[in-house]
Amino acid sequence: MPTMKRIVAERILEFRHSQDSKPKNVRVRIGAPQKEGNDWSVVYEIRGPGRRREKRKVWGVDSVQALHMAMGSVPVDVRGIEMLTGGKVTFLGGEDLMFPGFK
Repeated sequence: MPTMKRIVAERILEFRHSQDSKPKNVRVRIGAPQKEGNDWSVVYEIRGPGRRREKRKVWGVDSVQALHMAMGSVPVDVRGIEMLTGGKVTFLGGEDLMFPGFK
């Protein structure tokens, strides 16, 4: 499992099985870019809902691209969690999780 030495960003999302259910936190943590050979990597972690925990490592040609790849990958993984659980993840009450997309 990839290791995250230093967290540089964190966001708390909310998960609900239904509109009437009590929300559960989904914590997203993004690690500092790390040089790996000629490339850079970023580890990010999604904790929740419940005991669910996923860590991923993404790469880029420089630290900016590695951060961008991590930020763009988070919503994809969160939507996968929704599909697996049948619930909905929101940020500040809205479906837009406020992470950049890939272009």
